[in-house]
Amino acid sequence: MSSAQQQPQGKQQQSSSSARMSPLVESLISGDHAGLGGILVNDVNGLCLVSKGDMPMSHDSGVYTNLTRLASKLTPDGKSGANSTPPLITIEMDGPASLLIKEYDGHTVAMKVPNAQ
Repeated sequence: MSSAQQQPQGKQQQSSSSARMSPLVESLISGDHAGLGGILVNDVNGLCLVSKGDMPMSHDSGVYTNLTRLASKLTPDGKSGANSTPPLITIEMDGPASLLIKEYDGHTVAMKVPNAQ
């Protein structure tokens, strides 16, 4: 199968995956995000569905999903609650940007945001 034949299949997979995203996640990735360096959305298994801007779609994007799962187990009283809201994870990095990671409707969203000056 030639690469020209394989490319449309990949596009179909991405559009069918994005069709399963909730309206909240769709609104996060659509529109103008001039202040963001990039955004990445993973499904529940850590598979990258969408990557925009300076967030490369790489083989290790599932790390963000694992971080949200582990962070959701951390509670002040040591008990996990079914009704607790998913935590917001902030990874401060040296350089011009940091990462914000949060789960929305079963999808992990990672955003690269500029550091405060």
